[in-house]
Amino acid sequence: DIITIETADHARLNLQLSYNWHMRVADKSDPAEGAKLFSVPDFIGDMCKAVASRVRGAVASVQFDDFHKNSARIIRASVFGLDENGKVRDSFHFPANNLYITSIDIQSVEPVDQRTRDA
Repeated sequence: DIITIETADHARLNLQLSYNWHMRVADKSDPAEGAKLFSVPDFIGDMCKAVASRVRGAVASVQFDDFHKNSARIIRASVFGLDENGKVRDSFHFPANNLYITSIDIQSVEPVDQRTRDA
């Protein structure tokens, strides 16, 4: 997925992210549980929009230098959330279809603005 984000100091960046995900069926003998897997028509599109929204919200509150130094933690914490000890959780769950995102790989971070690239 490629998303455009903007930091608190208005640096615009393109992020290229990839995700590891899977679907879980808790009770395989329950037909309703199996049917949940097919209940969301464009589940990848919905997942990408949800992740992009969370990342944009988190990045909008940090300065470019802070994002540059801590981008992996900021992105992972924004999507997976933090537990009671401040540690990044292991996955993010979409209950509508039991989709779980288990990891996010930041493949590239590129400035959109030429002035930011030159700095």
